[in-house]
Amino acid sequence: DPSWLTRAEGAAIRSMLAAIARARPDIDLVSLERLLPDLDRVANPLLSLPHFPSPNLSLAVDLAGGFDALLSRASGKRRRKRHRSQARKFGAVGSHRRIEARTADEVNRLLDAFFEMKEFRFRKMGIANVFGEPKVRAFFRALFVEALSDDKPSFVLHGLEVAGKLRAVTGSSRSGKRLICEFGAIADDDLAHASPGDFLFFDNIEEACEKGFDVYDFSVGDEPYKRLWCDIETRHFEVLIPLTAKGRALVFVLRQGARLKAFVKNSPTIWKLTKMLRRKAAGQAVPAAGEDDS
Repeated sequence: DPSWLTRAEGAAIRSMLAAIARARPDIDLVSLERLLPDLDRVANPLLSLPHFPSPNLSLAVDLAGGFDALLSRASGKRRRKRHRSQARKFGAVGSHRRIEARTADEVNRLLDAFFEMKEFRFRKMGIANVFGEPKVRAFFRALFVEALSDDKPSFVLHGLEVAGKLRAVTGSSRSGKRLICEFGAIADDDLAHASPGDFLFFDNIEEACEKGFDVYDFSVGDEPYKRLWCDIETRHFEVLIPLTAKGRALVFVLRQGARLKAFVKNSPTIWKLTKMLRRKAAGQAVPAAGEDDS
């Protein structure tokens, strides 16, 4: 309720949390992660609670002035030339098209491709597949299918198809004047060298400008491919509310873990070494220069 957000106060939020504690004594801790400080210039009322900076930076791009204005600030001639070059590479294999999932079948097709791409990617990186559990996949299928019934869906899937095969997929959320890329993946195949993910981002950002969004948000994570576009840095916040004595002990553990994660990720040398060791532990080769390893 946007009108409530402008007058929300800490006492009302704390009363709600106290009600949770009474109704669910089995819950030790409420954890609210990656909170924006504000949205469309409305302050986040949850930050009236004790909070601390999230260890992960978020990157976004200002869409003021439209796509041409954006490109004028971000090496536009080079970007357009690269986009045309990528289109020629795709054309040499077969026809290409950008897809927006508008039916349940299209949602499932794009998500099937995304889950497969991500499973391979996570295995290569040596980390757990957070999309692997059937209940997690079912959640995302329901989320994007149910959104189709809205005039302006809050969640939307896009894909780049080349020669009949999906080569890149993004899942986004619409939040006020902000379009947020929540996840994305590319196929590790013969066209990976043509950067289908970068090609899809170009088209997604262009469309976001045409539809009047103020910001295209690449979400959490500081990666080189995001830096090529972005001119906005956002530090999210974390809120941990203990409801029991066990929860108070867990707050301490989680805060120390967040500090350690921030230390590792804010040190390029340590972060690079961490990713290299992670790959070696999984029996994977170190990636070539320029390969995304988020």
